[in-house]
Amino acid sequence: MPEPGMPLATRNMVTNLDHERATVLIVEDHALLAQSLVIALNAEGCSAHVAELVDSTSLLQQVRTLRPGVILLDLDLGALGDGLELVQPLTELGGRVLVVSGTTDRLRLAETVERGAVGFLSKREPFEELLSTVLDVVAQRPVLSTGQRYELMAELRHSRAASSRALAPFKKLTPKEVAVLAGLAQGHRAETIATAGVVSEATVRSQIRGVLAKLGVKSQLEAVALAWSVGWFATGPRSTSPPAAPPATAQTTATPAATSADTARRLIRTR
Repeated sequence: MPEPGMPLATRNMVTNLDHERATVLIVEDHALLAQSLVIALNAEGCSAHVAELVDSTSLLQQVRTLRPGVILLDLDLGALGDGLELVQPLTELGGRVLVVSGTTDRLRLAETVERGAVGFLSKREPFEELLSTVLDVVAQRPVLSTGQRYELMAELRHSRAASSRALAPFKKLTPKEVAVLAGLAQGHRAETIATAGVVSEATVRSQIRGVLAKLGVKSQLEAVALAWSVGWFATGPRSTSPPAAPPATAQTTATPAATSADTARRLIRTR
């Protein structure tokens, strides 16, 4: 008999699927959840396996060997890094990727769909709901409607357009101005930046004025704060490293916002 809440049609479809389509690979570093899914999915007629999380190359090889029809993918995989980067290669290997994650970042989830995931589900959902959704994916039932997909992609486009507008002034900076802004964000004085770049202090101060003018701000503090707020350090040229975060202590954890505040205090002292 079907378990309460499990549609009979879904169970029948799972039973009638060939072995490859009913094979599920679970890419999850939470052992209890992974093993619970294996037990429940096997009881429903699937062949469920937990991936060995060594590195991304090893994971892709496991997929080539096992050839799962469905892959359950967490986004925060510890040593494997960001699961978002795995969505496309896993999809290209033939798996239907369902993201199962604790993240609430809707744009990040939208990007998984853009890269090929059939949908996503929060780990906060009841286990029965999670199991039912996985069985729908195994049975090739849609997880997201066409309207939901359109809405997600629209949100992603709007977010990227807004980010592009915010970053546009930074694209006007010359390579020297980029280096100067990075130095300011690290709390360095104009004199220190000049010495490191083997140029005069007057040259660096001229470059600082150029940075302020192009960014439309009036102070070094505003320039650094703006760079942090629009995420320029994460998207800028490879030669531009974000300010090094101070070591975390038992009481505090370094974050971009905290680093920005520390930088601001240093700028105020050195101006």
